[in-house]
Amino acid sequence: MPESKIIYLDNAANTLVNPEILQTYQKVIEQFIANPSSIHFEGQKASHLLDIARQQILDCFHLSNHEVIFTSGATEANNLAIKGTAFQYANRGRHIITSVAEHPSVLEVFRQLETKFQFTVTYLPINKDGIIDIDDLKKAITNETIFVSLMAVNNETGAINPIKEIASILSKHPKIIFHVDAVQAVGKILFDYSKVDLITIAGHKINALNSCGVLLKRKKIDLLPLLAGGGQEGGIRSGSNDVAMGVSLSKAIRLALADVPSKIEYIKPLNQQIRSYLLANADLYEINTPNDASPFIINFSLKNRKASVVVEALSNRGIMISSTSACHARKEAFSYVVKAMGKAEQIYSNTLRVSLDTTNTKSDVSLFLSSLDEVVKGIKR
Repeated sequence: MPESKIIYLDNAANTLVNPEILQTYQKVIEQFIANPSSIHFEGQKASHLLDIARQQILDCFHLSNHEVIFTSGATEANNLAIKGTAFQYANRGRHIITSVAEHPSVLEVFRQLETKFQFTVTYLPINKDGIIDIDDLKKAITNETIFVSLMAVNNETGAINPIKEIASILSKHPKIIFHVDAVQAVGKILFDYSKVDLITIAGHKINALNSCGVLLKRKKIDLLPLLAGGGQEGGIRSGSNDVAMGVSLSKAIRLALADVPSKIEYIKPLNQQIRSYLLANADLYEINTPNDASPFIINFSLKNRKASVVVEALSNRGIMISSTSACHARKEAFSYVVKAMGKAEQIYSNTLRVSLDTTNTKSDVSLFLSSLDEVVKGIKR
């Protein structure tokens, strides 16, 4: 018996690997066998290929004043950006700012700096649309502030922070370094990366392989390395480079940033298809994602059912969605992001997230919605 097709709608957690990316990885790993730190011919050949990949990444983002630091993923990139900056510039001040709605790989770093290293942290609230208020940021800045970290697109709700306006405000404070977790933004919204000092990107969110990412760093900024060793990545991130991973990630970024408007236009009708169903069944669902959010994510809640039951039932039918962010789904039974938006307990405790990719189709969404309807209406209250 042939296996039934999996309907995968959890792309904010992990995307399907593009076969082109996998082919590039395999080709490079077979043809470039040497350590790029080696001084012999094969080593230098590998090093040169990695340098080309770096430049291609910068060109894709239209960046001329930044450099590429390859990492094992977004968690390492976020840790390097936040801790590396905080420790390097602690003599300037020990006040740092983030929001209550950040990804755990940002929030937990701030909490560690606060509780273990005596930094003062301001956690900005979010409004009912899931973004920060610019006035709150302005009020939070002090003479001691050295660092601000705010995500571009929220991983749970798809809400888009006003990064351009934030960057403009922070540009008036030259002591402050601005970091953006752009993991859910790359290839999904139109975004000017040039105004940001530090930018986090993850490969597994853009159809590349797992365990690869980059931190884009403005050249004038120094970071205290978290990994000491052989001095790779300009001395900032020691450890032997995975040339094939770097090259394949460069290709994934190029493909992700190619014709973003067309990708958005492809996804919008799929998003609207879901919204229309939810609005037509407003007695059962409440939409948490604002209208002007990334169309790749739609978050909604069950008004009188348990989200975990629905996720399991859909999974048993071969349809994959999530209830909260994959990075804290096993820890907490509620969405701290939706809670911070001021929602009621039933709503923030029973969220569902559908996250789309251009590999999804209208028929995928139709099957999901019909299955969701059957599952939810079939659950006894």
